[in-house]
Formats: sequence, structure tokens, C-alpha cells
Amino acid sequence: MNKIKLIITLLINFLFYVLGNIIPKSKTTWVFGAWYGQKYNDNPKAFFKYVNEHHKQNIKTVWITKSNDVINEVQEAGCIAYHEKSLLGIWHQLRATKVIICQSLHDDVFSPCIGGKTKVIQLWHGIPLKKIMFDAFSEKTEQKNIFGRLVDSLSPYNEHRNDIVISTSTLTQTTLAQAFRVEKEQVLTCGFPRNDVFFEKVNKAENSLFKCIYMPTFRGGIASECDLFERYDFDFKTIENQLIKHNIELTLRMHPVNKPPVQVVEAIKNSSVIKLDAGDDIYDSINQYDCLITDYSSIYFDFLLSNKPIVFAPFDLDEYKARERSLYFEFEDVTLKPYCYSWNEIVERLISLKEASIDDEYKKEYSALRDKFHEKPNDGTSPFSAKLFGYLNSQ
Repeated sequence: MNKIKLIITLLINFLFYVLGNIIPKSKTTWVFGAWYGQKYNDNPKAFFKYVNEHHKQNIKTVWITKSNDVINEVQEAGCIAYHEKSLLGIWHQLRATKVIICQSLHDDVFSPCIGGKTKVIQLWHGIPLKKIMFDAFSEKTEQKNIFGRLVDSLSPYNEHRNDIVISTSTLTQTTLAQAFRVEKEQVLTCGFPRNDVFFEKVNKAENSLFKCIYMPTFRGGIASECDLFERYDFDFKTIENQLIKHNIELTLRMHPVNKPPVQVVEAIKNSSVIKLDAGDDIYDSINQYDCLITDYSSIYFDFLLSNKPIVFAPFDLDEYKARERSLYFEFEDVTLKPYCYSWNEIVERLISLKEASIDDEYKKEYSALRDKFHEKPNDGTSPFSAKLFGYLNSQ
């Protein structure tokens, strides 16, 4: 019975696939999706907002999702959003000339509706430190039985397809072309739309707090607690007193699938200078921080565009290097020293960054690292989105 239901679903989806290849396309209709259809964030969100704000008269933008909450969020912002399998959602996907995603076609939108004449624009979600896509997963295919081959033949829309991939520099262009198995000419070095936030002016009052955010990378399993605190001398009261004394605010933002220990969460509830951030889209607030603290999270590549200091705290560096052998770059070659191996060292470094001038050697290394991973942006408040739009609109 399950096989019969699957075949019926495949036949219906195949019909949409045929329609997607024969229905005429609307040059002015672009559809967007992100993060398995469950979120309104990341590069697609930033580019969606840019096109709506600057080119609404020429381009119809439609956000496609599996979530009613996302539909409400987008509609409340005055934009168009539909469920991926609603009549209007299906119609716009069938008619679109461009589909903008950050995971994969079959994850972010309803892929059976995306015909071969619709350009797939892969915005991805960060400069990779660890290997991704085909560099991380074997391309070897196992021999399938007759039913498995039938399923594959009826679902060609599930194959990975990216007509254009975006990157941030010549270096990342080469890396992403290899990872996605596309020609280098298909990888556009326009920068990430979400990084436009670093060119927006932030009004900062005199004598305001020196705001720092701690963003470690993923560890363990989903919803697992991360022992990145007590194990590395995180004495809450001592740290809190030091932060208050030096007018520093510390925000903890764990990876979405992790959570801090219960005792840390409880202590934070009564703190004026240590906070917990669990917001959906960090790029709504990232430019408000004066300093980033991380270990191996690739967000630091983006934060380089802020020209603000980055503190690297690779507490378990030896373990990490032994565990993560599939890296594009040696950690020491693409990060900034001094490293901090305990919370005491982190706090000392934050105080130093706030109250003393940053030394010339650090500035020099910082600039070299930034220029390695980012091409100099054009003028304007949305340089990366503007460059991407100019290219796509000319196609």
C-alpha cells in the first residue's frame, strides 16, 4: 500500500514537472525559498527584501514556504507569500523565470514545479570552513532495484541543480564551483546579500555598552547541551562583575540545535550585562555588536566586513582538528590570534579591545584576511544585493 501511495504521489509530481517545462514563463516573476521551507531568513530573505524595496515596479517577488507562520510574517511585512502546494504557490512556481534558494531546490521550494527553463540561483548560507556538498558527500551511487530506478525516473526534479551560485571572492568562487560541481563561470562573485547589513549606519550613543556576541559552532546532537562554560572557567558572578565594571555587555547565541546549560540560562535571567539571544535571524542584529567571539563558526568570515574585532576562542582546538579533517583551510591560516582558551582569557581580551587601541599588526592581519575572502564592494548601502540584481536582471 505504501508503494502504491508513493507511485501516485510521484505521478502527480511528474505531471507538475511536465507542466513546469511547457507553461510559458513570466520574465518578471521570481520566487524565493529558504531553509527547507521553514524559515524566512538568510541570503534569500535579504535579497527578497532588496528587490521588494528597490525594484517592486518591475519584478514580482513571491516567497514560497511550507510554514503558515512564515506566510504570516512575510505578509505582515507587506510582501507576497504562499504555501508551496497552494494553488497560487504552484502557479507562481510554474511561471517563474528565477527561483532563489539557499539549500537545495527540493528542500526550499516545491521542486516538481520548477521547469528546466527556470534559472536556479543558489545563494547558499555562508563561506565554508568545513567541506560541503559534493566535497563532503560521496558521489558514488549504489545499485538500485527496479522499484528504486522507477522512483528515480519519475522524480528528475530531485536531482541537484544550480544554474548560478554566488560567492564572495576569487578564492571562494573556486571553492564553491568545486563543491557544487559547476563551471567556475557559473559562480558569480557578487558577495552575499545578507552582508549588506554591514554597510548600514548604526547610531551609537556616547558611553554606551561595548556589545559582544558569543557564537560557537554546532556540537553534539540536536537539542544537546554544550559544556562550553563551566568546563572552561565560566564563573558567572566573577565574569558578570568584570563586565559591569568595564561597561561590557555579553550576548550568548548558541547554534540553533544546541542550548546552554540550565544553570547558565537561569543565571542570565537576573543579569543586566549577560544576555541570551535565540532570535530567528542573526543578520537582523549582527551589525549592532562591537565584537564577535567564536570558535569555528563561519559567521566570522561575514563579520570581517564590519571591520570590528573578532575574538577566537577555540577551547578544544586539538580535538576539533582531529575530528574535522575535511576542511578547506587550515584553521590557523584563516583566523586571527591571540586565541583564548578559557573564559578568563576571553574577558581579559574584551577589556583590552575596549579600553586599549588595537595594535597595527592585528589590523594588518585583519585586513589581509578580509581581502582574501571578500572583494571590495561597490558604493551604496546594499552593494552585494545591487550587484546580484544587476546580473540576474540582465539574464
